[in-house]
Amino acid sequence: MDGIPPAEQILAGLSHALLVVDSDHIVTRINPSGEALFGTSAKHLIGRKIDHVLHFSDPRLDAALTEQDISLTARGVMISGDDRKLGIVDFDIHPLASDSEWRLISLSPMPQDGPILENENNDPSNLAIRAPDILSHEIKNPLAAIKGAAQLLDRQLDESQKPLTQMITGEVERVVNLLNRMQTLSSNQPAQTKAVNIHTLIDRARRSIEAATGQAVKINDKFDPSLPDALIDPDAMMQVLTNVLANAVDATKHLPNPEIRIITRYSFGASLSAQGQTAAVRLPIQIMVCDNGPGVPAELEREIFSPFVSTKKEGQGLGLALVKKLMRDMNGRIRYDRENQDEMSRFTLFLPVAPKN
Repeated sequence: MDGIPPAEQILAGLSHALLVVDSDHIVTRINPSGEALFGTSAKHLIGRKIDHVLHFSDPRLDAALTEQDISLTARGVMISGDDRKLGIVDFDIHPLASDSEWRLISLSPMPQDGPILENENNDPSNLAIRAPDILSHEIKNPLAAIKGAAQLLDRQLDESQKPLTQMITGEVERVVNLLNRMQTLSSNQPAQTKAVNIHTLIDRARRSIEAATGQAVKINDKFDPSLPDALIDPDAMMQVLTNVLANAVDATKHLPNPEIRIITRYSFGASLSAQGQTAAVRLPIQIMVCDNGPGVPAELEREIFSPFVSTKKEGQGLGLALVKKLMRDMNGRIRYDRENQDEMSRFTLFLPVAPKN
């Protein structure tokens, strides 16, 4: 090899747009892919302030352009420049590690036939994750062999060495469990719906969380006793409720005064057009799980139901993606929002009513 290519050649070879911004928020460099995305030359863009060149439909992202130390990533956002839409991109902005006064902005256009986040029907979190189905045999078989070998080796070692084989076994089980959860997320099996009293399921989910944590979970209930039965899959709904409640417990466990609320009510407004049906499906039954935890970071709110997005340090980002899939399988919906007045995070489940016999 004759050495590393010059920086200009590296920039020119990138398939995504890359802009360099200085401490005064001025664009100082843009690569050819960036010129193609903006539909104009570098000469026209360099020397201008970044917030005059690039605009987002979300004002929080616009504000991030002129925040000096911010590091932010957003997926599937609409951008525009010079009063015209440029398309939907994955966006990243971060300071240079060697000099924090300079920032790099990356814009990766999404393919025209790819997902468009602003259309819920094309939400990428609704797309089946097929990789585990394809790779299951190739990954799980070697993992089983590794686990078996570790267990066999464990019998021959003295006690001081056994933690190593136990670590191998534990990590193998962790990866297999992750694959199993991803396979569940990609499953297309129809929900087995029937008429169910949701208050009974909420109580079961609460007891399940208490058994898992080994302590009583204090929840303030506000139930509508006249609520009709919901048309749901009870096993799937139990998994949804357990997951959402567990998140609320986890978000409040370190607070001096943790508060979790569950509210049920009947609302006449909500409805959706379900796949394969001509008539809209009404979703009047609502379950709201609220907590006074810190909530979801603003930059992740749009992505919280997408696979592999997590606010937890050790999270895998599959729990809420699976919850959303299970809700959709039952012709339901889930929504997250933050009630600023009460400083409460709120997950609202929308469910259909079971038909009367």
